[in-house]
Amino acid sequence: MKKWKTLLLGAAASVMLMPLQVSAYSNPITISDSWHWANNDFYGEGDPYILKFNGTYYLYVSTVDDQSGVKVWSTTNLVDWSYRGLCTTEAVTKAAYAPEVVYWNGMFYMYTSPGGGGHYVLQSTSPTGPFTVATGNLGMGIDGNVFIDDDGKWYFYSTGSNTINARPMTSPTAFGTAVGTGLSMAGWTEGSTTFKRNGKYYMTYTGNHVWSTAYRVNYATSTSPTTSFAPADSQNPVLIDTEGSNVGLGHNSMIKGPDLDSDFMVYHSHASGGNLVYPGRKMNLDRVVWNGDKMLLLGPTTASQQNPELADFEDRFNRTSIGTGWTNIGGGTWGIYNQELMWQDTIGSATTYRQVTSTSTASDYTAEFNTKQIKQGTTSNPVYGAVFSYTDENNYGTAVLNRSLNRLETNYVVGGVSQGWQYAALPSGYDYTKWHQIRVEKEGTSFNVYVDGMKKQTRTVSGIAGGKIGYTTTDAHADFGYTAFSNKVNGSSAWNAYKPLPGKIEAVHYMNGAEGTAYHDLTAGNTGGAYRMGLVDIRSSAAEGKNVVGWNQTGEWLKYRVNVAETGYYDLDARLATTYTDASFRVWDASTDLTGIVNVPSSGDWESWTTASKKGLYLTAGYHELRFEFVKGEFDFSGMTFSRGDAVTSLTDDFNDGNDNGWTRFEGNWSVNSGELDSAGAGVFGKTTIGNERWADYTVESDIKLVDTTGDAGMLVRVNNPSNGTVLVNNPDYLQGYYAFIKSSGVYLGKMNYNYTAVGSSPISLAAGTWHHMKVTTSGTTIKVYVNDMTTPKITYTDNSSNPFTHGKAGLRTMNNHTRFDNFKVNP
Repeated sequence: MKKWKTLLLGAAASVMLMPLQVSAYSNPITISDSWHWANNDFYGEGDPYILKFNGTYYLYVSTVDDQSGVKVWSTTNLVDWSYRGLCTTEAVTKAAYAPEVVYWNGMFYMYTSPGGGGHYVLQSTSPTGPFTVATGNLGMGIDGNVFIDDDGKWYFYSTGSNTINARPMTSPTAFGTAVGTGLSMAGWTEGSTTFKRNGKYYMTYTGNHVWSTAYRVNYATSTSPTTSFAPADSQNPVLIDTEGSNVGLGHNSMIKGPDLDSDFMVYHSHASGGNLVYPGRKMNLDRVVWNGDKMLLLGPTTASQQNPELADFEDRFNRTSIGTGWTNIGGGTWGIYNQELMWQDTIGSATTYRQVTSTSTASDYTAEFNTKQIKQGTTSNPVYGAVFSYTDENNYGTAVLNRSLNRLETNYVVGGVSQGWQYAALPSGYDYTKWHQIRVEKEGTSFNVYVDGMKKQTRTVSGIAGGKIGYTTTDAHADFGYTAFSNKVNGSSAWNAYKPLPGKIEAVHYMNGAEGTAYHDLTAGNTGGAYRMGLVDIRSSAAEGKNVVGWNQTGEWLKYRVNVAETGYYDLDARLATTYTDASFRVWDASTDLTGIVNVPSSGDWESWTTASKKGLYLTAGYHELRFEFVKGEFDFSGMTFSRGDAVTSLTDDFNDGNDNGWTRFEGNWSVNSGELDSAGAGVFGKTTIGNERWADYTVESDIKLVDTTGDAGMLVRVNNPSNGTVLVNNPDYLQGYYAFIKSSGVYLGKMNYNYTAVGSSPISLAAGTWHHMKVTTSGTTIKVYVNDMTTPKITYTDNSSNPFTHGKAGLRTMNNHTRFDNFKVNP
């Protein structure tokens, strides 16, 4: 073992020269001019919300309880924030909780519940204010969030009684009757955000009180904006961290990154350290990636992370002339106003005028355009808007706004042949003299066109690729704002993003690039035809609920970008399915073989998934490109998880010293009496933990005496994110891991993930008042539970779910039972 370790360290020395240089930020994010109490104690940036308008991001946060006003910051890159002052000083904004701002039709609307005492709506013509009060106190709980659907209908979400309620809106200031979404975190539930992606509604929502370390985020999906939301149980909590330097994570919002494609979760954490005073809060930002309908957060992180990528092209017109980066087509009178926008003001004829970029997109791309009309002429069809995939006047697409007919109009010209105009109605009362955004997403032959975030058209057009983008007018005087394109679409930014380690990597998120560079595949075409173009074979897995890489052959490989948080040893868990008995893989970092050949166990079926593990990978901090090689046989590949791993340290505690030093108590009434650990737990619950969250495989055992005849008691293994379940709630399930326990009727095993799921049982009679010896072994994803008989396990359980817990501390737990524990041991 020592020789193996030395060899790895030697190999790692060469790897340390390789990390790539990437601009980076780290959580929590430091922002100037944070809120402070009147006595100057830190309050910070709680409940952060980010609005993007015309290419600029604006940040709004909760106001400190003893002051009025709402602060606002701005940036163009989501990292470097500039303080813009108070955007309102209205008296009703004292302790303005969770202000969110929505732009619509020339007006910015702010929704906030000052002091949690009911919602107000404020409005302004600028994102930086001044916002003035538009309504009285509307009630409706706290933490309001607005969602505008593709049909222009508005919905308002806020807290109900330990749930999230939805209300249809008839205007930005008028609210209908509450409808229960059915979403609850089994207690305090708040801070929701609703959005839509690929026709499905998503809601993130926060559980527990903000003062708890177990403040956390779940997400759910639905086919309706108000009802039938189903929690993503296999992934929830999607955001949690209860121990360490950055805890109490929650109340998130979602924002699209400057590359027009990346998604980010914005959330807060407890502020600590230095002169920061709890319960101050700080803002955090982590990337969200997608695999089919599954949303995956690459976090939470505190190590240095890759900055949000910028667009491949953008123009803010912050100059005095149009310049050489644009080409005029057809004439017109064009210019730059106030170094902030481009305009065209010739009207009176049916001639079409265009300005197009000298830079072209790739074949697939996302483009954004911001525009408003000043006036229009009297011809039959005055329009203005965007042109894209432009090669020449015989090959292009266009999406324009028609003020006279209140609609979006699109057409595609291929080889000089019009593909036909199609139309989509826009909401009644649309003011075309105000800023509106057009967004175009091109993927293959599909074009999706959005107006102000509403998906208005999907068209399939063959024979048209990427090209230049630009603006177009016909008999209209119009202004044109921020313009950009990115050669990414529908979440493809995930492919080249550096995935943080420790963390999970989806198999389909291999690097973007050519055969032999980003991947090696031996067959022609994507056999499964799913998810992305190229030669790699991808299929949809019903069991996994996402896309996986299939039909893998000996010698094929996939390359992944990773960002290693710290130098040290890591354990790898690869999720696989195969009927082969002789398949294997290995992982490389450049020319360094990190894993050696790892055998893949047969899962018995192509839709039955299992985990193959390799421990002791030595990784160096920084940015790397790892290569996953299919060494032998065939198996389908879902993804891999890298965890920090430490050697298990043997420990014993017979409590004869009269204390439980080294243990962390959470709930319950724990004490050491007569050389035994006592949990006076009749009618209550409690847990206490010990060890290292980096432990993987170990054996834990203890003598257990049930004093009462009701309830249960036992041992915890693979414990992660434990927290006190009595902080303003009364929930016994505040941990992640496995609970092996006894009660009078037998032996039981449950999986705990801030809820409880029974996974195994063995009925036997176990008398109260008698000592019973329990042993639990963990190996890979298999857990065995022994009671009294240390040879034959009472329960053997293999966790083949998509989220097995493979690392964590040990512990003890009681539920409504006065229990005594003695002779506790942990061994590798």
